[in-house]
Amino acid sequence: MASNNIWELLRFNGSKDEIISKYKQYYINEYVNKKIYDFKGNQIVFPYSQFEHAFSESSNYKQSGGVHDIPFSEKRARYMPWIKHTLLVDSSKIEYTFEYRTEVRTKKGQSVITRTYTILESRYVVVVDKKEDNYHFITAYVADETYIKKILSRTTLLEKKKSPVLSVTEGDHFPKP
Repeated sequence: MASNNIWELLRFNGSKDEIISKYKQYYINEYVNKKIYDFKGNQIVFPYSQFEHAFSESSNYKQSGGVHDIPFSEKRARYMPWIKHTLLVDSSKIEYTFEYRTEVRTKKGQSVITRTYTILESRYVVVVDKKEDNYHFITAYVADETYIKKILSRTTLLEKKKSPVLSVTEGDHFPKP
């Protein structure tokens, strides 16, 4: 997938436990402890506890029923910086689609609308649940073409845009006006 990389990937060295700890610390420092907004000005909440779900995976997603049997996926975690870039529409090289699922479902007693941000060219997907007036990060991953087609078939396209060239400086995460 090297040819599709539009942003840098994270790479940490050490024992397996040290590597997991470094990725978790990056998630906490860059997402949990910062205010992150999407390109529309919606603040996205990054729960501390979401790390385990977001950066785990299924060995066979087609038959897993959503159950992750691999507790930590370094493959997913390496793309962690892409989450912020995707939310900010931080590239002029690619086209993005933004969808809401057409169905509303109940999750932990709350009505949830799932919003996905998809970078089509690189097949990177960020999933955010809207619970009442708040947006919560769920997961992010590189999807195969089959899964991208599945996402697009079950969602309603809200917007498709090619981003302008953006200059994002440290700490500048598009605060709400």
